[in-house]
Amino acid sequence: MIKLSKLVIAMVSLLFVLVACASEVSRTTTPPTPIPPTATPTATPAPTATATATPASAPTATPQQPTPTPLPTATPQPTATPVDIPDPLPERDIRELPHVFVGGVTIDGAPAPDGTEVSVWLEQFASPLATGTSVDGNYSVLASQFGIASFGGRTVIFKINGEDSGESAIWEKGGATILEVSLD
Repeated sequence: MIKLSKLVIAMVSLLFVLVACASEVSRTTTPPTPIPPTATPTATPAPTATATATPASAPTATPQQPTPTPLPTATPQPTATPVDIPDPLPERDIRELPHVFVGGVTIDGAPAPDGTEVSVWLEQFASPLATGTSVDGNYSVLASQFGIASFGGRTVIFKINGEDSGESAIWEKGGATILEVSLD
């Protein structure tokens, strides 16, 4: 439903831009003013080496016509680049078994202090699927299914205190994974 509303908003925005651009373009055209042919100038003879000076011929006057001014063209208006806004996390589906992730958590090579936050994310959502805290350098997180579309086979990412750890795993219904996560 949210994707459909985003599509409708994007189409209405595009239609608005097209109408705005089209209203600035002139629909009438003026035929160009023909440029009359110019007279062929008389060629100047090449000088020859002689002892006596030869008078040079006077240049022939060429009639000057003003250059027609071209009609200005409309300047295209820039369009906004769409930005992916993460979807809100749908309601948790309590009928599906969560995936449990456990393991060690380190920061700069040392066990993370107690209370360090470890969270599991799907990139499309604005909130984590689950969050846990470390105890004695270890974490445990239950990543539940949210909404009706299964997360099965999708890649989840891990953040430590809100920073991407670079670690990822595949979510499985009722799965259990031991995964070490760290920040360097």
